[in-house]
Amino acid sequence: MREYLSPRVTFATDTYNPILGRNLLILTQFSADGSNYPLNFELQNLRHADGSPAPELTSLVTVKDWVEQYSGLETSLAEIEAKRKEVQKPYFTIRPGSGDLVFAAASSSVIRGKPDSDSLYLFDINVSNNTGDSKIFADQKLVPYKEIAYEPFEYNRETRLPLTENFQIYPPGNTTSITVPKQVRLTTSTNLYYTTDSLLQPYMAAVYFRKTGNGNSLTFRFLDKDSIAINPAKFSNTKWNELVHGFNMQMTPAYVKYDVAYPIPLTSLATKYTSGGQAKLLFEYPRRGFGNSLRNGVFGLNFSIHEAGDWEIIFHFKRNLKFEND
Repeated sequence: MREYLSPRVTFATDTYNPILGRNLLILTQFSADGSNYPLNFELQNLRHADGSPAPELTSLVTVKDWVEQYSGLETSLAEIEAKRKEVQKPYFTIRPGSGDLVFAAASSSVIRGKPDSDSLYLFDINVSNNTGDSKIFADQKLVPYKEIAYEPFEYNRETRLPLTENFQIYPPGNTTSITVPKQVRLTTSTNLYYTTDSLLQPYMAAVYFRKTGNGNSLTFRFLDKDSIAINPAKFSNTKWNELVHGFNMQMTPAYVKYDVAYPIPLTSLATKYTSGGQAKLLFEYPRRGFGNSLRNGVFGLNFSIHEAGDWEIIFHFKRNLKFEND
């Protein structure tokens, strides 16, 4: 049977928005419209918006590649690091057999990205078969975003201006306030709350992400309404050994700290540490209410950190939690 390339082959979109600083695979959702495989996909004519060549798009960057599959069951940083190695890869490539786009973890010092005004790149995709039939998809658009070190992110990714929707200024009235996610709720059920609920509003916590060094650690701190440290031991129902895929846990009256590998999560694999493609946190503590009823205080956060370092996640409660029994 003669190989056939349909003139109606299509991609789902002509615009792609990778985020710099992380490895990404974008599925292009190519429709073959009955064409015979194998097909070959090739990037061509990579350029800036003004037509000048853009060699930075194919420049080599250093990334960590998995040489053994990550399982989520590794018991040390050394075991994780033994499963990956540093290699050099072009920033932008296409999978020749599928047309899916691959982006390595380049930085904005190499690749232009929003909110820079000159962040638009153009490129063509040539789709061909073994008989020489081909179709060119010209003027595909590549508009990267500058690095986003952590999520949830309190700035508009395009303008880098503070968000007003779904975020708040905290503490109120303080001239040195910063915008923080409005995503943590306290409840007496096992549910996590990520949307506004007036009944839970008094206990809403601000969440701060803070990088303090260039190591490989993750620290959790908890502050009451007066910014006084809450002893993590008070969250006594928390499964500290399963909170994150971290090691060498240190618990003090002021914080809990783990040695971790970055990024968090390490891959898209679903593990006991993740939910919906992000790392998940769940903190719990019991107390007896009126009538001796057992109530379980629960709060949590889904998050990602894409930049290696010594990071802290700080939960600052607007109202003091009640740990004592009624």
